[in-house]
Amino acid sequence: MSELSYRTHLVAARADLLDGVDRQLSGVPDYVAASWRRSVSSGVPPSKVSNKYFTDLDLGSRLVCCAQPVIAQLAEQISDIPMSVALTDHQARLLARRDGDSGFGRLLDRAYFAQGFGYAEDTCGTNGVGTVLEFGDSVHIVGAEHFIDTLQHFACAGAPVHDPFSGRILGVLDISCCSDDSSPILHSLVRSAAMRIERNLLLDRNQLQQALFEGYTRVDARGRQAVLAVGPQVAMANSTVQTLLDARDREALEEHIRFMMHRQPTIDERVDLPSGARARLRGSTTAVGDEVAGMVAVVMLLSEVDGDLRSSLPSAPGPSAVGSCPAWRVAASTVETALRAGDAVLVLGERGTGRATLLAEQFGQIHPDGHTVSIAAQTVEVAPGDVADQLVRPTSQPVLYVLHDVDTLSRKAIDALAKVLGDAPAHLAATATDAVRSDALLALFHASATVPPLRHRSKDLAALVAAVLADIAPHRDVRLSREALRVVVKYRWPGNVRQLAEALTWALRRRPVGCIEAEDLPAYCHSTPRCALRPVDEAERDAIIGALREAGGNRVAAAAALGLARSTLYRKIRQYGITA
Repeated sequence: MSELSYRTHLVAARADLLDGVDRQLSGVPDYVAASWRRSVSSGVPPSKVSNKYFTDLDLGSRLVCCAQPVIAQLAEQISDIPMSVALTDHQARLLARRDGDSGFGRLLDRAYFAQGFGYAEDTCGTNGVGTVLEFGDSVHIVGAEHFIDTLQHFACAGAPVHDPFSGRILGVLDISCCSDDSSPILHSLVRSAAMRIERNLLLDRNQLQQALFEGYTRVDARGRQAVLAVGPQVAMANSTVQTLLDARDREALEEHIRFMMHRQPTIDERVDLPSGARARLRGSTTAVGDEVAGMVAVVMLLSEVDGDLRSSLPSAPGPSAVGSCPAWRVAASTVETALRAGDAVLVLGERGTGRATLLAEQFGQIHPDGHTVSIAAQTVEVAPGDVADQLVRPTSQPVLYVLHDVDTLSRKAIDALAKVLGDAPAHLAATATDAVRSDALLALFHASATVPPLRHRSKDLAALVAAVLADIAPHRDVRLSREALRVVVKYRWPGNVRQLAEALTWALRRRPVGCIEAEDLPAYCHSTPRCALRPVDEAERDAIIGALREAGGNRVAAAAALGLARSTLYRKIRQYGITA
């Protein structure tokens, strides 16, 4: 079949398919026919590209860094030729594009094949990016093989870029040109280039990642155990883990290990999982010098719980101490055990995480007739004698004395406390933000617990929001919409639970009762910047969010209202991580 006849055959076959006459599509390559059918079932409009623009791209990822030299070499080879090289992530969103010819680049811009735009098959039909991800292998889509009319002027060869260790697809490398300039060589060229990127990914693994991988393979080689290795940015699991745990349980264990690996060199504990199952987790950290690479652990599901085992499990927090993530439950269990035994306990964690709240609520459950007395670090510094008198004063009811932020105390204040704490009441606790380095201070306590930051408690956020709203707006019918909750879950909450309460208080001023919408939340909740912002940056970010809200999310209208070029607005949206 000649090239012209083949093109005519494709046009006729696609027209029949669009008219509802789904024949066998004989003469159409199998992967193209399958893609056309997926496009129809997804409701892809056949006449024009209507893809989305994304702002949450990771432009500094390992994939981008390892692909840059390969893309640069390809760009040099196609210099002054109407061709283009593009890299996407695993969601078909364009991360980078290099053009050999500016005129051809403008053609791609008109087709919205540019950085930030998505080219998934369910929105753009058959193409050299989305079809690669659906097909799982490299493809060469030429002219009328595209599903959308406006893309049939192009030819594109795409190849997947795999993680050399896990085998999962990290992204797609694509080479595009006009359909009349297409050649089978493009397919070979893009596959070879994708393999070079994979080689760079293999060589790029730093010492920490390599050490964690080697530790994982050593444990995995010992038998048929369920092995889970977790580092700051990576998690590896063998097939036994994937069979044993569902996605939520595995995510909960990864979160727990990531939290614990910087706090103790080994773990052997029981963890309650979101599914209701209970697991035993035994593992140890892997380090390179003084730096922790991660932790390798063996997971065992417990089929039954006897009396002895139940006593060693983290107990559920009280009704107002909302928390179901493993790290929070371990902290709650440690605090409860210490308070029941009358041991002095030190609670570590970032400010605003609920350290004092956890102490007060656990003490209240154990001693319903008791109360808590808070003592600020500044009070200890200014009047250590008065604090000492208060600590040894007899009381008729159980009292828990909580010393706040003891890691900020001076040596003089610590010595003054140490002299009187031998005669102190049975119930004593303290909070600290940073690691306490004073041996004299640490000698005063018999147990310690670490409260996880809110960013490590994503599974608790919905329940926490409900609890905070009930606390600050009792007897009111207030709740978050699904979109508002999505914003809350996505934000990093550097101020932890305290900041969450402040944000919800702000939202309640705008909507005192009813369903709180995303636009009712403070502007900063709609921004996840990669670094700390200056006050002038925060003002600019808030202005952009305000303009987007006024324009109903229309970026063109928002750019006009702000007096910015559309490209500048897109750059600012990426810079500030705006999700509004």
